[in-house]
Amino acid sequence: MLNLSTSLLADQNERRNRISSKAYVELREAIITARVAPGASFSETDVAQSLGISRTPVHEAFTRLFDEGLIEISTQTGTRVSLIDMARVREAVFIRSTLESAVIANSGIRPDAGLLDEVELLLRAQERLVHGDDRGALHRADMDFHAGLLGAFGHARAWTACQHISADMMRVQFLIGMKPDHIRSIIAEHRAIFDEVRVGNMDEAARLMAAHIRNVDFDQLGLKREHQEFFRTGDLS
Repeated sequence: MLNLSTSLLADQNERRNRISSKAYVELREAIITARVAPGASFSETDVAQSLGISRTPVHEAFTRLFDEGLIEISTQTGTRVSLIDMARVREAVFIRSTLESAVIANSGIRPDAGLLDEVELLLRAQERLVHGDDRGALHRADMDFHAGLLGAFGHARAWTACQHISADMMRVQFLIGMKPDHIRSIIAEHRAIFDEVRVGNMDEAARLMAAHIRNVDFDQLGLKREHQEFFRTGDLS
């Protein structure tokens, strides 16, 4: 016999999980793209009211953000966006450049044409955003390209691991400012990587991928002068 109360509870839990995941994605994107600056304070109540949801899914989203190191929660000071940790940036650059290039060079897989066509569609979608100023869309397009490419090589979980450790690295990129020339440079590097994969030159594609990820090029003195308050003490000394 159908247990209606159990079924209803399952539906409620599924709905709450969807709402919590949506809140997490929206908050994470706002933090990574610097729409919510490092050090900014906010509360579960404020976020719940802003998103038009209850505090429970917001609390669950906060827990995920805390585990990822993007927010700090203190009984004395409340909740605030974590300051950028340059040690985490350097670690992310090392892990991503090593792992993503290794997937291309050493997976032993040559993606079929259909999968590469799908990746090219993602790349073209990113190219269409070059003159826009939608940071969220630019971030999602960047992530979609990397996810699609690693997925084409049969290593979708490798991208999941990369994404989890990349938050501070991406925050630095957005803190610099996603200017058109910067965006064009990123997309041109994506195009060069993809073109080498398309013709089967995996060693060169892997080299370009590693260089692309290591190219978190910024003026440390300039950042310290302009945005010292966004970084942990001593990170830019």
